[in-house]
Amino acid sequence: MLQYVLEEPGRIVEKEFVTPEPTNTEALIRINYVGICGSDIHLYHGTYNGPHNYPMILGHEWSGVVEKVGTEVTQFEPGDLVTGDCSCFCGTCELCQSDRNLCAHVQKFGITIDGATAEYIVRDVRFLYKAPEGMDHDLLFLSEPVAVAAHLLRKIRKALDGDIRKKRILVLGGGVIGMSAMMLLRKMYGCDQIDLFDLIDSRTEIAKTVGATIPSAEALTAPAGSDYASLYAAGVYDIVIETTGVASVFANALYLVKPGGVLGSVGMIPKVEIAQKLIVTKALTLVGSIGGTGDFSEAMAFLCENPETARKLISHFFPMSHASEAFSVAQNPMNTMKVVLKL
Repeated sequence: MLQYVLEEPGRIVEKEFVTPEPTNTEALIRINYVGICGSDIHLYHGTYNGPHNYPMILGHEWSGVVEKVGTEVTQFEPGDLVTGDCSCFCGTCELCQSDRNLCAHVQKFGITIDGATAEYIVRDVRFLYKAPEGMDHDLLFLSEPVAVAAHLLRKIRKALDGDIRKKRILVLGGGVIGMSAMMLLRKMYGCDQIDLFDLIDSRTEIAKTVGATIPSAEALTAPAGSDYASLYAAGVYDIVIETTGVASVFANALYLVKPGGVLGSVGMIPKVEIAQKLIVTKALTLVGSIGGTGDFSEAMAFLCENPETARKLISHFFPMSHASEAFSVAQNPMNTMKVVLKL
């Protein structure tokens, strides 16, 4: 079998390996598709600032078909279409009991331990999910990024006691996570007051086809002044979802949330200066979220029930042999959504 190993930034090497055999609770999976995530782009270019390793088999957004199973596996069988977690969690620590994405011993497939850019991988079945009947094979790999959005939305809904259908919502950033959040809100939660802001026209055009409204930059500008009227003036949204990872966008988002509202964030920002008084004076709830473990079922249901909408998240397919070209395209957000490697 072939493995595609990121030996060092900018250099993916094709290597021949013996196809592994699954043991006990493992499954052997033939990989079909691997999505390129923002973290993959940073790993490829040597700019990733979280825990990581080289050399590394990339890929934590993937789909494939089960070829063999270990002797203790009963819930999967050869021929099953599957995808899997990014988080390699222990399942037993205190943090895993509340959110396995926060595991005290967590590793990340494709980042700190080997991922899915290989013809075959072996994975313990506790990290696998079987696709629902009728799932399009070339959409299943999207389960992981869509689950990341679903996980954030679940935490936001909990903060607002569940029903958010009548809430006015702003999504900042029209990349795959932001767009997935907007699509879930529209298609799965029945929300009809959703704005999405992005500087890239091709992304806002996609958002409009799904029913989002595109506000002007001027409408999202923080007002001057320090009195209560000024602090409240731009706060017209019950929920603001920040996905850009841009410090100035996050700081400005605090002005856009109504008093008593929720700011949800999945953007990774090393450092940001904020007007902390806005959190206090408007009694805001800030919700951070990482990972999608625990929300794959909802993500797969969305993909299966809304294939034409979900397909808007994908812009390019490349064969694995053209990985360097794929990463070049993926790092340029103009006219680009999810870039996919086909094995």
